[in-house]
Amino acid sequence: MIAYNQEFITNLALVKKAKQWYARNFISDAQMAAIQKKYHTDFYNPNLFVKIGLFIFTSIAVSAALGFYTLFCFTASNGLELSDSFPIFTCIFFALLCIGGLELFIRNKLIYRSGVDEALLYSALGFILSGILFSIDDDSTNGMLVTSILFLPFLIAASIRYIDTIASIFTVLCVYTLFFLFLLKLGDIAKLIMPFALMILSAVIYFIAKKQKQKAFLLPWKNCLIAAECIAMIVFYLSCNYYVIRESSIEFFDMELAIGEDIPLAFVFYFLTASIPLLYVFMGLKNKDKISLWIGLLLVTIAVLTFKYYFSLGHPEITLTIAGIIMIFIAYFSIRYLKMDKHGITFKEDIDEDNFLKTNAEALLVAQSFSQQVHTPQQPENNLGGGNFGGAGSGEKY
Repeated sequence: MIAYNQEFITNLALVKKAKQWYARNFISDAQMAAIQKKYHTDFYNPNLFVKIGLFIFTSIAVSAALGFYTLFCFTASNGLELSDSFPIFTCIFFALLCIGGLELFIRNKLIYRSGVDEALLYSALGFILSGILFSIDDDSTNGMLVTSILFLPFLIAASIRYIDTIASIFTVLCVYTLFFLFLLKLGDIAKLIMPFALMILSAVIYFIAKKQKQKAFLLPWKNCLIAAECIAMIVFYLSCNYYVIRESSIEFFDMELAIGEDIPLAFVFYFLTASIPLLYVFMGLKNKDKISLWIGLLLVTIAVLTFKYYFSLGHPEITLTIAGIIMIFIAYFSIRYLKMDKHGITFKEDIDEDNFLKTNAEALLVAQSFSQQVHTPQQPENNLGGGNFGGAGSGEKY
């Protein structure tokens, strides 16, 4: 099912957890060395800058191959017009080529999150989507619906086989797109049930992802499930945000609102706009859940901007200044209060394997520098007199 070596993926997770324990002094140096030796991996997983470079290089290589192929086909046709199916065939051919190259690199070179595999996977998905769009050639809602239906299985397959987080994000977004387009088919009923239907769907996705990520056999897909959880929380809030409801009603449902007129159930959406971010923050603090906490804080900002957009005091410079002063005081007193770990929440830096590498970066660099064999410089055969400073007696002695 998984293209990568599943044993190596499990070993990576175990070593990552061991580094967190080691950074907290839960295990000794000898135990850490034994864990790294026992649960080793042969994956090629370079640092971030090398990944970015390999991703760009692979993407350029794929684009160059597509350009040479297109140029060759146009040249071989001797100026004749190519068939309408040529773009579709090209997309299918290059999608298969990228998938084949991806499988070979994973199997033979043992790459894992190296930049090459991501570039090949995203290129293949891009070619598949382009082929679907060329074959449908319909910009209407029906065309978007058919495109989403045909593209969704490929996104699911990419998320499962290559455990890719970006593919998982687009999978969830594709599910939302399908759900939204299906509801639009209901006509006037969609106007009433759309926000609440999207909220129900988001809640279902959230609880499924949150429950499934705790299962041991789904450990390789944990980041994919976390991404789905985050998307569900954000879409749940956007589904009840007053600004989103009002503007989408005008855009998609042709609702005409006079100046000063409000949407139906406006007070409900006002309440949800303000309360949902605070609920996220509360649940994050209560359950020690950083995801809920960070998303809640982000959505608090969006809620403030929403109310500011519709209820402005008319003096943005005064509003921003007062808001900044309030936020500074809140941040100051929160930092002072959370310096002591009273309720399982603290302002202290969270030690994990990344922070361990950061705090020991100097030692690692020194060790890397001196890991090479030290060469003692050889004396020249002709010393020219052996003076202390310049040779030939140029010193205090001859």
